[in-house]
Amino acid sequence: MTFVHPIRVNWGDCDPAKIVYTGRIPNFALDAIDAWWDHQIGVDWFRLNLDHNIGTPFVHLEIDFRLPVTPRSPLLCEVHLTRLGQKSVSFSVQGRQDGNLCFEGKFVTAFVTADAFRPIAVPPDIRQKIEPLLHAG
Repeated sequence: MTFVHPIRVNWGDCDPAKIVYTGRIPNFALDAIDAWWDHQIGVDWFRLNLDHNIGTPFVHLEIDFRLPVTPRSPLLCEVHLTRLGQKSVSFSVQGRQDGNLCFEGKFVTAFVTADAFRPIAVPPDIRQKIEPLLHAG
């Protein structure tokens, strides 16, 4: 049940120290979570917002940096669903290069109606698809 999203790290992602700029790390993790949605649910954030009127804004991000990320090899981001609440879901993301843990983070997103930005419960069809993933992980 492990989902791993590979990311090609580019020169443009780096700072003058020749390692990935700190601000890019959350972006890599969010790209991996978006890919998780598409893989597990069959719909990415863009389509979830535009086609289903469901928004999932982040309400919490927490990242611990372990080793620098560079363009030398792919960054493999492992995504796990860690909590399913009434109106939110939580994820963990671990980023590895060459088998080494570079960062790990916790990410919490809430559910809202996209057009009115009002909180909603996790839609039943989405809950049905992701609840088994929580228990399997």
